[in-house]
Amino acid sequence: MKRNWIFPVLSLVCLVLLVGCLGPSALVPAAPPTPAPYEEPEIPSNFTTYTEEGLFSISYPSDWQPATSIMGEIFEETKQMMEASVPLVSLEGINILFMAGSESLDGYYPAVTVLTEKREAGYWTLDEVYEANSRYDKAVTPGYKELSITKTVIDAREAIIAFTEDNEPGYGRWRYLNTFTVKDDFVWLVGCSCEHQDFRDYEETFESVVRSLRILN
Repeated sequence: MKRNWIFPVLSLVCLVLLVGCLGPSALVPAAPPTPAPYEEPEIPSNFTTYTEEGLFSISYPSDWQPATSIMGEIFEETKQMMEASVPLVSLEGINILFMAGSESLDGYYPAVTVLTEKREAGYWTLDEVYEANSRYDKAVTPGYKELSITKTVIDAREAIIAFTEDNEPGYGRWRYLNTFTVKDDFVWLVGCSCEHQDFRDYEETFESVVRSLRILN
C-alpha cells in the first residue's frame, strides 16, 4: 500500500527550510555545470494547467487531481512533525502553493508539490541555494544520494533539476525530481516524488511537470 502524502511534503519542506538555517560562511560553493543551450519543451497534449493568476502556473497529467483543499491540513501535520523533531525550527515564510496527484486510497500517488520560501541574506544566487540544500541533506538525511544534477533554463530563468533518493527508516526508499529556481526574494521548488521502484514509470512525466513551472509575477 502506498503511504500518505505527508512524508514527501515533509521532505520538500526540509529542502527549502534549510536555506535560512546554515550561515553563509558554512558554504563551499560547488556549482553544477554551466547549462548547455536549451529550447523549452512544449507541454504534453495530455496535460492540464493550473494557473494562479498573477503568481504562477504548473502543468500536470489530466488524470491527476488537484489537492488544494487539503494543503492547509498537510502543512499543519508537517509543521507538527518538524516542531516535534526540531523544536527551534520555524516554518515561517514557507508557503505550499499547489498540490496534485493521482488519487489513491491513502493520498495522492505519484504527486507534485509547489513551494516557495522567502530567501535569507547570503542566499541570493541559485548556486548558493542549491549548495545549502545539498550540504544539509547529505548531513542529515538517511540514505540520501544525488543521482544527477542538471543546470538548465525554465521559463527563461536559470534552474537546477535534481534527481535524488533517500531511505528514511519507517518510510522506505523514495526518489525525487525537484526543480529549484529563484526570483526576487523567493526560492521556488517544484517537487515530484514516488517510491524508487516506480520511478522509471513516471520519470518522463515528472520531467515534463517540473519544467512546466511558469512564474507570472
